[in-house]
Amino acid sequence: MAATPTSAQPRAESAWARRLDSLNKSWYKFSRNRLSIVGLVMVAIIVALAILAPYVTPYPQHAGKYVNFKAKNLPPGSEHLLGTDVFGRDILTRVVFAFGNALLMALGVLAVSVPIGTLTGLAAGYYVGTWVETVIMRITDVFISIPPLILALCVAAVLKPTLTNSMMAVTVSWWPWYTRLTFSLASSLRNEYYVQAAELAGAGRLHILFREILPNCASSIFTKMALDVGWVILVGSALSFVGLGEQPPKPALGTMVADGISRMPDQWWIAVFPALAIMVIVLGFNLFGDGIRDMLAPEEM
Repeated sequence: MAATPTSAQPRAESAWARRLDSLNKSWYKFSRNRLSIVGLVMVAIIVALAILAPYVTPYPQHAGKYVNFKAKNLPPGSEHLLGTDVFGRDILTRVVFAFGNALLMALGVLAVSVPIGTLTGLAAGYYVGTWVETVIMRITDVFISIPPLILALCVAAVLKPTLTNSMMAVTVSWWPWYTRLTFSLASSLRNEYYVQAAELAGAGRLHILFREILPNCASSIFTKMALDVGWVILVGSALSFVGLGEQPPKPALGTMVADGISRMPDQWWIAVFPALAIMVIVLGFNLFGDGIRDMLAPEEM
C-alpha cells in the first residue's frame, strides 16, 4: 500500500516556512542600512583574523617572547607592512593577535554582566514598590553614579594586572546598566494583560518572569549587547593603556599604543596602527549593533 502523508509533515513544512519568512524579514530590516552591512563585514573579518591569527600572520612567533634588535623600529615596508616596534616585532602580527584578546574581553564581560543585570532587573521590575526593588535599585544607582571607566580603573588597580582581572574590573562597572534597562522594561510589562492572565491562571512567579516577561525584554537586551561590544573593548584598551590589562609580551592594543606614544612622531607607526585597529574594531561593532537594533525593532503599524 502506498504511504499516505501524515498531518505532521504539513505542520513541519509550515513551521520551516514561517522560520524562513521570519529570517527573510529580519535580513531585510538589517540590510536596509548599508552601513550595517559594512559593520557586518568588518566584524566578520575581525573575528576571522582573531581565530586564524596563527595561520594568516606573517610572523606568528612575534606574538610571544621574541626579540630582534637588528630589525627594531623599521618603518612600514614590503617585509613588515605595518613596521616593527622597539624589540623588532612585526606590528601587523601583534595587532591581529590582539584582536583575539579584545574579543575575549568583550565576550567575558558580557557573559557575566548580562545574566547578572538581567536577573536583578527582572526581580526589581516584578517586585516594584517592595523592599526587593528598593535594595536592588539603590545598589544599582550607587554603581551607575560612578563613570564605568573610573570604576573599572579603581577595581583593576587593586588586582593583579591580567586579562582575567581586567574583565572582572569592567564587569563590576557594566552589569548595573543591564539592571537598569531590564528593570525599566519589566516594570512596564508586569501590568500587561497577558501577565495578569498568567497570574490569574495560577502560574508560578518563575514562569511569569522567564516565560512571560523575559522574552519580551530580549530584543532590547540583545540590541544593547551588540552595541556594547565596541565600548567594552574600548574600556579594556584603556585599562591596557595604563598598564592594568594584559601584560607583555602578550599583545594588547592599549599597551601597544602606550609603548608607541613616547616615540612619536619619529616612529609614528608604533602607536598609530594599533590605535587605528581600536578605531576599526569599535566602529565595526557599533555599525553592526545599529543593524541589530533596526532588525529587532518592532514594526510600525
